[in-house]
Amino acid sequence: MTLSYIYVVLWYVLALYLIYMGVKQDKFYFVPAVFFVFLGTWALVNNLIETNLMVGVYGWIYRGVAILALIVCALKYYFSKKGG
Repeated sequence: MTLSYIYVVLWYVLALYLIYMGVKQDKFYFVPAVFFVFLGTWALVNNLIETNLMVGVYGWIYRGVAILALIVCALKYYFSKKGG
């Protein structure tokens, strides 16, 4: 098992943990869980095909989704601290 497949497992384990936490506590945990599923799937597909999905247009799509997830999580954190 190479390091790249360990990342796939890591992303999916984190997603499962966040889904578990989302059921038990705050439903917002589902947002980063979906993001981690995206990361795991992206890494898995990147390992299985010959094209490198971390460069070029695909790399920009990857970065765009990551920035969007970061902004959503940061806004949630900001408004949760501001509101109470």
